[in-house]
Order: sequence, then C-alpha cells, then structure tokens
Amino acid sequence: MNQRKSVITRVYVPTHVRDLPNGERETIPGHYRTPETGQESTDNDGDTHDS
Repeated sequence: MNQRKSVITRVYVPTHVRDLPNGERETIPGHYRTPETGQESTDNDGDTHDS
C-alpha cells in the first residue's frame, strides 16, 4: 500500500523585536522561509553561521 508522505516546503518564522546597539528597536515581521538543510543556519538578516 502506497501512502503519501508529507513534505515540509516552508516553515513560519514568528514576528520578533530586535534591540539595536544604538538603543532603537527593530520589529521583524513574521514570514515563511524554506527549511534549512545541513548544520549551517541563517539569521533573519541572511547572515550564515555555524550552529
């Protein structure tokens, strides 16, 4: 019997507030992104870093 498997194509990143060094606050709205593969992860600003 063949059953379909669910494949996650995107994940939701919730809204969060980032405190900047100059004292301002930056609100980053919630959005969808493609799930990461491998051990490297990305911040919402697109910079990559090792876990």
